Amino acid sequence: MNNRQLINQALDLIEDRLITFLPVAVLSKEMGYSLYHFTRLFQAVTGIAPGDYIARRKITEAALDIHRMPERSLQDISLDYNFSNYETFTRAFKRMLHTTPSLVRKRLTETKLPLLPRLYEQDLLQVLSNSNLSPQLVDFGEIVLQGPVVKVDHDFSVISDTWPLLFNKVASISDRIQPEQYYQLGFWPDDYESNGFSIMCACQLNPIYSDKNREFPVHILPPIRYLKFIHKGRSCDIPSTYKYIYGIWLPKTEYRISIPFELEYYGEFYLGPDNENSVSEIYIPLEFSQEETTLSSFINDNRFS
Repeated sequence: MNNRQLINQALDLIEDRLITFLPVAVLSKEMGYSLYHFTRLFQAVTGIAPGDYIARRKITEAALDIHRMPERSLQDISLDYNFSNYETFTRAFKRMLHTTPSLVRKRLTETKLPLLPRLYEQDLLQVLSNSNLSPQLVDFGEIVLQGPVVKVDHDFSVISDTWPLLFNKVASISDRIQPEQYYQLGFWPDDYESNGFSIMCACQLNPIYSDKNREFPVHILPPIRYLKFIHKGRSCDIPSTYKYIYGIWLPKTEYRISIPFELEYYGEFYLGPDNENSVSEIYIPLEFSQEETTLSSFINDNRFS
C-alpha cells in the first residue's frame, strides 16, 4: 500500500466518523502511525493538516445541511457535528467560511463559500500535481464573450455536449478575435448548492462588436484582478483542481473571492479534453478594479441568459 492509498483509507475513516469526536491522535493510532509521522504524511499527500481537514469537512457538511434541512435549527445542526455548544460552532464557522450560519440560512452570503468536499484518491493525485504551483496575480481589462449557455446540476457531461454547439457556429461570429480565444465561464447563483450553476462555452469578441449575430448570448466581464492557476491533465479531472483551489489553497491565504464566477482559458498548450499532457488556465476573480462596477449590477446583468 502506497502513501496515497493509506491516506485515502484515513479519509474514509474520517467520513465514517464525521459526526463524532475524532482526535487526530486517535486517527493516527488507528492508521498505525505515530501522531508526528501521520500528520506529516497526511499534509504531504493532501496539502492540509489532518486536524484542519476534519474541522473543514465538519463545517462544510454543516453549511450544506443548513440549506438542505431548513426545518432543523442551527443549534441542532451544530450538535449533529459534535460541537460542544453553538458559540464554538459559530466561531469555527466564521473562521473557516468568513460568514455566519444565520447568514447562510438567509442566503445573504455575497460570494461562493470556500467549502471543502470530501477528497478521494483521484483528488489526491491532482493535489500532488498542483501542490508546488504558485498562482499568479493578473489584471485583465474588459473581456467580451459569446457562446451557448447550459445549466449544470449533477451531470457534468452537459458541458462537453455544449462545446460542439459553439464550434459548429463559430465561423459565423464575425466579431470574434482570430485566432479564436476559447473560454469557459462558470457562474453560480446564491442557491447553487441545491440548484446548480451555469456554464458558458465561449469565444472572445473584439472590444468593439456589433449586435448583428446574437444566436448566442454575449457576456461582458468587467476589468478585474484574478488569481491564475494552472490545471495539468484531462478536463474530467479539473473538479479536483477546483477542490484544491477553493478547499485547500485559498483558505490558507488572505485572498477573498469577490464575485460568483470562475474562468477557464484554453490556449496553445491545451491539447484536448482527454490528453493527460493538456494545460489549461483557471482564473479566480478577486476584486473589481473599477469602483463604479458593483456586485449587484454584475449578478443582475441580463446579458447572461
